[in-house]
Amino acid sequence: MNKKNDMKILKFPSNIVQLEKQVEAILFAAEEPLDIESIQEKLMGIERGGNSEYEEYKPSFEEKTAKWEETLQSLLAEDPSLLKLSGKYIANDDVTIICNYHGLEKVRILDLADNQISDDALPVLFESENLAQIEELYLGINFLTGQGLTDVARSNQIKMKNLKTLVISDNRLTDSSVADLMRSENFPNLESLDIGWNEAGNETAKAIGETTSFPGLKKLEMERGYIDLEALKEMVQGSLMDQLEELDITANKLKDEGVVVLTSAPKWKSLKILKLSQNMFNDEGAKAVGECAAFAGLTQLYAGRNYFGNEGAQAIHESKVLKNLKTLVLKEGVEEDPGLVNYSRPELLRPDDPNSI
Repeated sequence: MNKKNDMKILKFPSNIVQLEKQVEAILFAAEEPLDIESIQEKLMGIERGGNSEYEEYKPSFEEKTAKWEETLQSLLAEDPSLLKLSGKYIANDDVTIICNYHGLEKVRILDLADNQISDDALPVLFESENLAQIEELYLGINFLTGQGLTDVARSNQIKMKNLKTLVISDNRLTDSSVADLMRSENFPNLESLDIGWNEAGNETAKAIGETTSFPGLKKLEMERGYIDLEALKEMVQGSLMDQLEELDITANKLKDEGVVVLTSAPKWKSLKILKLSQNMFNDEGAKAVGECAAFAGLTQLYAGRNYFGNEGAQAIHESKVLKNLKTLVLKEGVEEDPGLVNYSRPELLRPDDPNSI
């Protein structure tokens, strides 16, 4: 018997709108939160001819509101300060319902990561009276592209003035929109900002160098950016560099020249944690790090998956400047020294194509 011929191939709707409606109906009808596997099983049931009620039924806004009120009441009963809604397939209309819910006054942490939120929802979130007290907002892994962030940055109706932590990483935010955020005066109490894994590049770097809008910012994460040498030079001259306690500039293709720019800047008075992994620098860059007097206050340094050899590694490990390091992550070749922590794999250390990093 030919097993291949016996296999049933499940075909999901070619129309993405139909698929979205089916998923929405499944989630609405569920008595408890569903994981991705459970949703897939129900979608397969639809294709086989079962659970056909999911295909036609679309809850009204009023029904969705009632369902959300029940869900929010249950979640907040457990911890009224935390509203964790990550990975719930939340779309823009759901955001509107959540923002209109009168029972959020004690919520300080709002986690909306890994959803289907797009630009139109951002002004709704940040201008909501019911969310004025939020201190931590997580919006990573959504469908944000830029216009919504620009609208928020330029708005004079922002209510979320107490925000201390903002994570907008892993979206598709444009360079200009992130730069608008860095120039905005809407978030004076921000202490931690993650803009990594977007399209932030030279305009953002220059805006960081110019901004005076974040007097309390202590942590800046900008992993996987697109910054050239001239923009980097402007960025590191900014007053913000003196107040940062943690900088994550992982995977920005700094190379030796970029690392030398970082180490030459007369800044870093408060810096404790520096993440320089995956930046394609060699021994010259490593030596510059080991000799940088401005890095004397570092307690954690991450420099794995770069191109330097033992000479560069020893320059950092045996540095007379970096005496306060408690955590040091380097590379293969020196892991026999108990003072070094290694988490890289040899095949990732020196890839055949450096441009692939």
